[in-house]
Amino acid sequence: MAWTMWLLLGAALAMSVAPAAHAGFDEAMADYRAGNAAAAFKQFLATAERGDNNAQAMVASMYLEGTGTTRDPRRALAWFEQAAAGGHSYAQYAVGLLYLSGQGVSRDPARGVTWLERSAQQGSYFAQTTLGDAYASGIGVAADKGRAASYFTSAAEQNYAAAQLKLASFYYLGLGVARDPVAAYKWAYLAAQQLTSAAPILQQFRNELPAEQVARGEVAARAWLSAKGISRSR
Repeated sequence: MAWTMWLLLGAALAMSVAPAAHAGFDEAMADYRAGNAAAAFKQFLATAERGDNNAQAMVASMYLEGTGTTRDPRRALAWFEQAAAGGHSYAQYAVGLLYLSGQGVSRDPARGVTWLERSAQQGSYFAQTTLGDAYASGIGVAADKGRAASYFTSAAEQNYAAAQLKLASFYYLGLGVARDPVAAYKWAYLAAQQLTSAAPILQQFRNELPAEQVARGEVAARAWLSAKGISRSR
């Protein structure tokens, strides 16, 4: 399994940052968004040292990426672990990925899964999806397609397209769930609203499934979007 570390870290952090508890965080974030990385890092570090979990996670991310400072995966891990110990969901997710990939630390998939589970329990769909992959492949845990499907479902219900596409495949093939082509089409249809890479899979389902199942799957997908208050994009 490929761990998409570089694709997810910055995006996940930007969405998980809550209002800061310490002065200086907002100023640092303004510098960061303006492209003043060195100034942002200095301010984030000062705020992190005062115990702000959000700032600690930002410092860790910047160390990991080498943004505004010299890249240092070990220091990144140390700061992520501080924030994670304080209950920061994104930091817990990041620590889990670092242990899974062995960046800045000896690779320890079982420990990585433990951190991912803490993040998933707080509703992180990134962590839920990564756990689904771990259980599907038996990385850090005994392989369990049923649990993988459960984690993919939790993330898919939050409208995370990557999880929706994985769940579609599980339903189509009957992995960890009873085979259900209608549910497979539904989740592939939903994933395709956000992911262009889902379009070929959706088209494959259209070509292989009876028209009646395709129609039922699309009705189910539209009903799901309506219930969530989400407008169709494609």
